[in-house]
Amino acid sequence: MNSYSKIATYYSKFSSLFFSKKNILRFIEKSFLDYGVKKDCKILDIGCADAKLLFLLKRRGFKKLYGIDISSKMIDLAFKRAVLKGIKLYNLNFLNFTSRKKFEAALCTMDVVNHVPKKDVFDFFKNANIILKKNGILIFDINTKEYLQKLGRRRLIVKKLGGTLLGWKFNLTSRYLKIDFSVRERNGKNISEDVYQFIYDEEFVENVLKDYGFEVLQKVYDYKFPFKTKFSSKVCYVCKKI
Repeated sequence: MNSYSKIATYYSKFSSLFFSKKNILRFIEKSFLDYGVKKDCKILDIGCADAKLLFLLKRRGFKKLYGIDISSKMIDLAFKRAVLKGIKLYNLNFLNFTSRKKFEAALCTMDVVNHVPKKDVFDFFKNANIILKKNGILIFDINTKEYLQKLGRRRLIVKKLGGTLLGWKFNLTSRYLKIDFSVRERNGKNISEDVYQFIYDEEFVENVLKDYGFEVLQKVYDYKFPFKTKFSSKVCYVCKKI
């Protein structure tokens, strides 16, 4: 799983280019309402990064919030504010995470599952089942196979935000998309880090969910649409532990 150890401080800048936290939050809140996740339920955000989603949920009145991320840099960025707001953070690989408390809901958004290598994805969903209560809700997304293949064909994306130049070089294989992410500051500072997004077919993911005790309650694209188009980039699942 990727740690974003070098580029953590830039995460908020570049993540806003690819993710609409407003759409994600709206979808999560509606799913919570539809499937009985109340504001005093225990909720775990897997791959919480800088905990922005947890802060938004706290603002909406959710009380028992937890986050886990493999990146110590990400946890450091969020820690002080999280403590003040009563949010508990764990700096751990989720594959090694155990908890005596069971959660009513778990979230795993913004491509986190794509960062899990195929050899580990079975253990990922197995552990998601273990940490949830019976009938607990799991909400996650993955980048579609078609979207990652399309990115791979582009080879390079460059964006400028203020005085910061962000670059993504892509190298596509049949199993994953390797992304060389680089940052160049106006003062000449350069940082780069390799990130891997593993390619998952929807049928494969749904079979793994079934094997590890989950029922798919809802499936949408890009957190908004009930059907897939050639422009769809993400498939989003709401699942129940059975």
